Amino acid sequence: DTKATSDASPIELLIDPLGEVGRKFGVGRGWKPEEEELFGVFTKSVSPYLKLFGMLWGLGAWATLPAVIGGYIGNPFTPQPWIEDALAVGQLKGRWPNTALELDDSGAVIVNKFAELPVVGAWERRPLELATLRLQNMVDVSIKNWEELAPKQDALDAGVLTQLGGCVIVDAKTGEAVYEWKDPGICAVANFEEVLEQLSNAPEEE
Repeated sequence: DTKATSDASPIELLIDPLGEVGRKFGVGRGWKPEEEELFGVFTKSVSPYLKLFGMLWGLGAWATLPAVIGGYIGNPFTPQPWIEDALAVGQLKGRWPNTALELDDSGAVIVNKFAELPVVGAWERRPLELATLRLQNMVDVSIKNWEELAPKQDALDAGVLTQLGGCVIVDAKTGEAVYEWKDPGICAVANFEEVLEQLSNAPEEE
């Protein structure tokens, strides 16, 4: 319904306030999205914020807890260098926590303090690294701008607060999808490195 464009960017951003495109794509709709009776209460009358709280514990979003816990304990096997890049962007914008990295005058990373941790500092994704980025986004993006970002009542009625996300990348020439992902939980989003690998392996047209 809404388009946001910038003369400085070739990206066109399309906004879908009611989540209709996501539902057509088949993303998860969270915990109890349809009207049904639960413990004597019809679920449509239950606050979407309460449903969202239930989803944080895995209700209707089974992968939430593994994804959240993974942000704290790290991952020794799967590299995600975009996390460090995003932390640097956050620090340059003054987002808190802002002590994880040391940056030079150009904004390049000199020291990643997570990499200095004993043993686990050599992991591909260090403990607390992703959790720190999520905290940056929560405190200085979501909470600070909540009045502007909060869904309106028609969006709440449509179920957007508990609707999970997804990602689809389409070949502009053929119109065929070359990558698809549907979030199985909160924070269980597409891995950028996997997206780039999939795109690099996509067959080229002759």
